[in-house]
Amino acid sequence: MNSLTYKSPKLVIALDTELEKAKKIIDVALKFNFDIFKIGHLLFDVHPEIINYINKNGGKVLLDLKFHDIPTVISKALKAILKKYKIWGFTLHTLGGQDMLKEVKKTIQNTDPKPIIFAVTILTSLAEKDLKVFKFKTNLKNTVLNLAKLAKNAGADGVVCSVKELEIIKKICGKNFLTLVPGININNQNPDQKRTDTIEKAISLGADYIVVGRSIYEEKNFQEKFEYIKKILNYPL
Repeated sequence: MNSLTYKSPKLVIALDTELEKAKKIIDVALKFNFDIFKIGHLLFDVHPEIINYINKNGGKVLLDLKFHDIPTVISKALKAILKKYKIWGFTLHTLGGQDMLKEVKKTIQNTDPKPIIFAVTILTSLAEKDLKVFKFKTNLKNTVLNLAKLAKNAGADGVVCSVKELEIIKKICGKNFLTLVPGININNQNPDQKRTDTIEKAISLGADYIVVGRSIYEEKNFQEKFEYIKKILNYPL
């Protein structure tokens, strides 16, 4: 473990599954005081009403649509969503550029409560060799760090990154710059992810939020899985 001591990160439950199973997961999770749920395209594009279900039952919604377009388009899309739904936070791509990030920050400035902006750096489904295809001049870790610095300077509250980049982001961007960490490996159930690690490692490096999805919604017994995760998150450092 790292010599520094951090509080345990909060769990964000990814609901990339069908509507009825998602509702069952929500109901069980809330009993364990796990109240943040990530909604992506799979549910939002077909069943956006899941947002109301979560809010109605006391949960919070992280809308994971990874916005990426010209500033005015993203601003209009975000305004339309915020007018209709209450969201706790949302994601957008840093590669949309500084102007897009700043426009988004301006768009939500009068929203109450103001949602958290998480800027996606490099997807955890990508590895070093994938970046070579894009001809980036820096390695993956430095690319993620550069994007994190860009996001912070543009007013984002935090970034989406893997455990592999956590330490350098916290060191350079500061402990108050939030980190949302997918690719958490539980029982090796992350076939789509390449930059993965354990919950314990994420805790030791100061993750603020960890995302767990497949290893929950592919389980038959949600209660046992939540008991297991809760035990780990209460792990004394």
